[in-house]
Amino acid sequence: MHLRAGRPPAMLREVMLRRSRPSLCRVMMYTLLFLTPLSWLPPLPPAAAQTELAVTVDDLPTHGEAPPGMTRLEVAERLIRSLQRRGIHGLYGFMNGRQVRADPKHLEILEAWAAAGFRLANHTYSHLNLDSVNAERFIEDIEANESLLTMLARGPAAKLFRYPYLREGNTLEKRDTVRRWLAAHNYRVAPVTVYFEDWAWNDPYARCRSRDDRPAIAWLKESFLQAAADRLAWSDVAARRIFGRPIRHILLLHIGAFDAVILDELLEAYAAAGVRVISLEDALRDPAYAEDPKLASGEELTFLQQLGRARRLRLPPGSAPIPRHVLETVCR
Repeated sequence: MHLRAGRPPAMLREVMLRRSRPSLCRVMMYTLLFLTPLSWLPPLPPAAAQTELAVTVDDLPTHGEAPPGMTRLEVAERLIRSLQRRGIHGLYGFMNGRQVRADPKHLEILEAWAAAGFRLANHTYSHLNLDSVNAERFIEDIEANESLLTMLARGPAAKLFRYPYLREGNTLEKRDTVRRWLAAHNYRVAPVTVYFEDWAWNDPYARCRSRDDRPAIAWLKESFLQAAADRLAWSDVAARRIFGRPIRHILLLHIGAFDAVILDELLEAYAAAGVRVISLEDALRDPAYAEDPKLASGEELTFLQQLGRARRLRLPPGSAPIPRHVLETVCR
């Protein structure tokens, strides 16, 4: 999909906020109190090319609370429609099959995803944290997910894997054991370079919807778009610092209700800022992803954060913090 060019990533925040600017006094109060300006970010050099970004979605079939009046299937269908309106095809959703065992009705969500022409990939059966289990238990959980993936695949099942919580192991032995198994079974790890904890907005949205608190919902949109802009801009700067050039980025979203509600606005803001949405396969062709950080951090780190730490590079200061305290208390 080719989106309109013309603005470097450093302008994303301005464009996103202009597109969604609320006029309510209460929202302005939220913004003044809790949104941190993008003062940390050094200016980007003029972009030699469009920022290229693959969109991926984790935790299918469901994630987070569903707001009143919206079923789990409707969440997925709304997200699917937003992607289709933008001409985005073949997008990957990373699946946890245990959800279907817990509620067989969730199978219809995965079927709707596949019927829309989107792909499903392995995110472990139970959304296990590798830091909390041994390598053998983790590998068993990957294998447990394969039968459902094979059943739902239209053609060969995708051999892509993403670590839950972006945690790849708290010891090198554990990390290397899982990596060797993945390679032996023809899996490729799907890393993440752009992540802004989008999931943190889903439960607050469900609460605010139940109270019909429209100013609070407007603030949720404002703060979500700012976080998305900040983290993409940081990732662009960090990639240039590590590789000396722009790279093809990979964005992590989740299949939550608020993601579905705001996805149109997010994609519109990216398009207005000159972001070109590409497939995950195209992103992974970037030579940057051939590098293995060989890092056992025991932390939730993106690919760029891992590489920066492994190379002992001085990356730009962290992006504006996610307003977690406000998200946890709003509409309570």
